[in-house]
Amino acid sequence: MTQNRHIASRCGSHWAGIAMVLACVFLLACSCKGERCNTPFGMGGELDLLQPDFINLYNNPGGTLVINRGHKGIIVNCIDLGQYVAFDCTCPNDHDVRMLPDDDYRAVLLTCPVCGSSYDLYFGYPQEGAASGCPLYQYQTYFDGRYLSIY
Repeated sequence: MTQNRHIASRCGSHWAGIAMVLACVFLLACSCKGERCNTPFGMGGELDLLQPDFINLYNNPGGTLVINRGHKGIIVNCIDLGQYVAFDCTCPNDHDVRMLPDDDYRAVLLTCPVCGSSYDLYFGYPQEGAASGCPLYQYQTYFDGRYLSIY
């Protein structure tokens, strides 16, 4: 009789553990709201900012440029003399979508053409739209006065 209660106790705790895991999975699945935040990223690289293709960025606060690197492209923004930030153009809400900057070269927002989310290009934070909790993936940058390293 004692042995049967022991077996029943072990089975009960086993099912309780499974129920707890399923409850956690359900809560996580329901709370994500389509945001995926873990943006895949690719390689950055090094840019010679004195080359004609990149001269728009060279010590030009507000200058932006999209380069064909990273996952869906990398947008580089000169935020002040000698200070640069770089973000992946992948929408955190949908990793298959490449976001586009404003039309001019002094873009301040990156906008997703599918979900309508927009992000500032100084900190990568969402301004409006579906992906309100996920920032852009930010690459590290290092500028030595001529070459901008993005990694």
